[in-house]
Order: sequence, then C-alpha cells, then structure tokens
Amino acid sequence: MALADAAIQGARARRAAGPEPERRAPLQSRKNEGAVDPKDPATWGRVSRNALCPCGSGKKYKHCHGKMD
Repeated sequence: MALADAAIQGARARRAAGPEPERRAPLQSRKNEGAVDPKDPATWGRVSRNALCPCGSGKKYKHCHGKMD
C-alpha cells in the first residue's frame, strides 16, 4: 500500500510542477541539404549510421553505403 501512496503523491507533485518544457528538435549533421547529390557520395558529408541513406534507397546508411566503410 505504501508504494501505491508514493506513486499517487509523485503524480500529484508532477501535475503541480506545471507543464513540461518544450523539447527542441535534434541537431542535423548536414547544413546544406540542397548541395547533396544522391549519386555522388562525396557530397553527402558525415551521415549518421542510423539515418536514411542519402542515395535514396530507403535503407538505413549502415545497411546500404555504410557497409563499404
């Protein structure tokens, strides 16, 4: 019963604290999207392993062109 009471008290405290701060969007690694040529990997810059591959295949980079690195 003590755990349930603690959970209720915690929920009340979070509600009394007010709204959560607004979350910011994550940083992007490439600044200039227009300069990326899907056919030329030299223009891609640094691509995150879990980002979609810039070649347009629809696969993650680590399963597409990232295998070559």
